Amino acid sequence: MIYGSQKRLEDRIVELLAAGRKSVSSLYQTLAVSDNLSLRAVYKSVHSLMGAGVVLKVGKQVMLDQEWAKHVVEMLNSGFAPALSAEERAVYTFTSIEHLDAFWKTVMIPLEHSLSAVEIFFYNPHNFWAYLPARKQSEDAYYQHFLKEKRYGFFTIGGNSEADIEFKREYQNEHLQIDLREIKYFRRTDHITIIDSMIITVRLAKGVAERIDKVYASGKSMENMLPEIVRVCQKPGKIRFVIENNPKKSEKIRRVLAKNFYIRAGKIETP
Repeated sequence: MIYGSQKRLEDRIVELLAAGRKSVSSLYQTLAVSDNLSLRAVYKSVHSLMGAGVVLKVGKQVMLDQEWAKHVVEMLNSGFAPALSAEERAVYTFTSIEHLDAFWKTVMIPLEHSLSAVEIFFYNPHNFWAYLPARKQSEDAYYQHFLKEKRYGFFTIGGNSEADIEFKREYQNEHLQIDLREIKYFRRTDHITIIDSMIITVRLAKGVAERIDKVYASGKSMENMLPEIVRVCQKPGKIRFVIENNPKKSEKIRRVLAKNFYIRAGKIETP
């Protein structure tokens, strides 16, 4: 599947062509480096994609059919963006940290495209999500998208341990600002996202949140404490994912989170 963990030859060809047009021989040379392929197999897959309306071949150049690409983009952008009326909420339960994180992005990415807000506020007691091995690549891509898409993220971390400081040092940039301060207003179990009037709350089991706090309090670097964090996350119990459309509540939380952030001459800064 394209950009999935298991890929057919056709998927690999589409991924290469997404970066620009190429000749069949160029595709073959790139693919043959890592796969035991014949030139005939590459030609066969290209013709299969042509028959499916996915690619075009003009002279010696193979390229994505832009009409097909447009339909794919439109389909993906119309993904799971919950249509919640004011004061309406939806609740989901997970027993896997990885599945929860994947679902969070399945909700957030369409929301970002469907809402006009360019500013997103976050609160995590600690951001261990960014380091879980199974989700590391996905997390890095999400944080990088603020800079690429010129969106603004304001991230408050409710701790100032060595690992919390490490997260700020590693991920902060001009479009993703990070503040380290505990806010008593929020539960230590809650990981909160605010985008426009929408509020997403990921609520960990109390015991899991307490164990994560204890690991961070050890003062270890992320590299040294990661195995323990992974062990805690392997048995997360029940995790609640709550999404609600509540303009008054979202504005109240936004004011709390925005305290240490401000915009001056179009540049986001932290005091």
